[in-house]
Amino acid sequence: MSMEHEELVKCSKCGHEDGFIIWQSLNATLNPEAKADMMESCLFEHKCPKCGHVDSYTYDLLYHDMESMLMIQLCESEERVADYIAMFDDLSKKTDELIKMDDDYTLRLVNSRNNLREKVYIFDQGLDDRIIELMKLFIRFDISQENPEHEVDEIFLEIRDDVPTRFAICLTDGQWGSVPFNQEVYDRIKEEMIDPEDNGKRDYIVNMQWAGECIHNMAEKLNE
Repeated sequence: MSMEHEELVKCSKCGHEDGFIIWQSLNATLNPEAKADMMESCLFEHKCPKCGHVDSYTYDLLYHDMESMLMIQLCESEERVADYIAMFDDLSKKTDELIKMDDDYTLRLVNSRNNLREKVYIFDQGLDDRIIELMKLFIRFDISQENPEHEVDEIFLEIRDDVPTRFAICLTDGQWGSVPFNQEVYDRIKEEMIDPEDNGKRDYIVNMQWAGECIHNMAEKLNE
């Protein structure tokens, strides 16, 4: 079940007030059209009916895909991260008919709309976001070695026509670049670095920091 409510917002350009739908939760299985709007960022934008100006709004949203058994919580405030982790812990214990939460559910917490969209793309394609984050970490390392003057801000996986095609790289100076998605590298990381006994479904936060800690833990085991 999706949950949304309307709030009155004021256009930042002309001051006109209009209703804007805020989605507390979005069930992609029941509301595929809302999912499409989310992937286009439309759910976070309001176009003024008077002057046409578009304002962008930030709010927390729980994405729920019942078919893929996936929940992703968008939370852009660090102050609320602990609350959502506690929420996931509570959800993991529930087995009621409405949620049907079990060990097969994957739970994730992200801190931006772009990260939310990327996670959805990744899981829609049946990919492992842990492997994707490790690939990003290796890309960062390669850039730091080959072009130390370039500092990476963000890296996002791009999927076109339902196929992962490349990683888009944004540098801190605003420049953009890209590297192709390499399926062989993906498969090798999966084989050599991902524990087949650990499905990672309860690794709530899988990001660059997670990837760094993964490499660190592997190095410590090798040195034991």
